[in-house]
Amino acid sequence: MESGKRAVLILGMHRSGTSLCSKIVNLMGFEAPKTLMAANEANPEGYWESEVIYKLNDRIFEACGTQWHKRTRMTADPIALTRRNGLYHELTELLASEFGSADRIVLKDPRISRLVPLYEAALLDLGYRSTPVLVVRNPMEVAASLARRDQFTTERAVRLWLRHTLDAERATRGRARTVISYEESLQDWRLVVSKVAEALGEPVAPLLAQAEERTTEAARTDLRHHALAPPAPTSWFRFLSRRAYATMQDLLDDPNDVAAVRKLDRIAVAFETF
Repeated sequence: MESGKRAVLILGMHRSGTSLCSKIVNLMGFEAPKTLMAANEANPEGYWESEVIYKLNDRIFEACGTQWHKRTRMTADPIALTRRNGLYHELTELLASEFGSADRIVLKDPRISRLVPLYEAALLDLGYRSTPVLVVRNPMEVAASLARRDQFTTERAVRLWLRHTLDAERATRGRARTVISYEESLQDWRLVVSKVAEALGEPVAPLLAQAEERTTEAARTDLRHHALAPPAPTSWFRFLSRRAYATMQDLLDDPNDVAAVRKLDRIAVAFETF
């Protein structure tokens, strides 16, 4: 018998609007983790992610021989590796602790974009069916935000944008999912509710009513500090990110558009081989 427990996975590169999208899904009645990271100057509305889960994710990356800010593809199998070293058990225990008896949860950490199969397996062991929500923002805006917060160069940020975006898209392909732009989250939170409801296979009206009861304004447009044009192709990686960003826009209306995912495959090959 299929479990009625649902988990919405918010995926996307850092500084892409994943926090705002998580807030909107929370308003739909999906519980956030217990130990939320505190808001700060870089994210005054809050991060909507678990402090302890993000720390565990850093340890998982380290065990796999990499770090979240390394642009190379992860070669280790996170599921097999974490099952051998005990981190898988630690992850399931931590998820159970963070969400308790909640039947409907929202989980966000940009690092999960590179660990989707691991998290889906752990959540399934806890009885949750996962629905991925991919959040996409102009890579040059992401780069500007990361330069301000973390002093990342534009080239480094663009490469990481490609890594997180391509990994998340490939890992969730062919599934019931939705793709949401940063602009949609800022300008029309009701549209976000509708798109998530469609991915869940649930009626929109009850979820929209629940969100409307809990807020009069889910998003603030003044939170957008970096509104830039897509990256000019002044380098190979900027060229690829421009192509990938344009192609991800094709998935906004049809999250599994065949022509778009084929283009993303070609972009991924170029990214990996350069």
